[in-house]
Amino acid sequence: MAILTPRAIAGSAEDFEAGRKAFRAGDIVTAMAPLRRASEAGHAAAQALYGQILDRSELDEEAVAWFRKSAEQNDPDGQFGLGSMLASGEGIQRDPVAARSWIEKSAAQGNGLAINFLAQSYINGQLGLTDEDRSSPQALATLKQAADLGFLPAIEALAQAFAKGGFGAAPDPAAAEAYARKANEKRNAKAVPAVRK
Repeated sequence: MAILTPRAIAGSAEDFEAGRKAFRAGDIVTAMAPLRRASEAGHAAAQALYGQILDRSELDEEAVAWFRKSAEQNDPDGQFGLGSMLASGEGIQRDPVAARSWIEKSAAQGNGLAINFLAQSYINGQLGLTDEDRSSPQALATLKQAADLGFLPAIEALAQAFAKGGFGAAPDPAAAEAYARKANEKRNAKAVPAVRK
């Protein structure tokens, strides 16, 4: 394993920032070279973003390799990327249990995409979740986290859960009404286009 000097670490951070800036501006071609340099230098966030670009480009096996390097450094974006690839079987053998493990690690670090993915999995019974898992306190906690992020399917699921019981929730008419109102507000906000001033 190569030992990184402070200068090499600073260089990979600069490369990551340059690559991320280009990526956010929609210039993927310009983003690739600095992200690859930072990734090869071991920069976990760069590895995750580079993996994301490769995934979108359908270079799935290479994307999995970079996501794994990032995930193994405890980067939440890398963990989510690897988990989603394992869930779909893109570039790697499909493995819902391993997918859930990586996505849960990412969600535990506050990654919103991972939280929403887990909530959707509880709703649909994906990622190897059993009926028992889907009616656990963890299911309810995950749905509440996703609802707090504004994830409409989780808000709707909680409205139903508190109306009839489910996902580890006992019936609670007041909570059901609150989540139903929040779901309606969210749907209405999407339906009304923003007015430019």
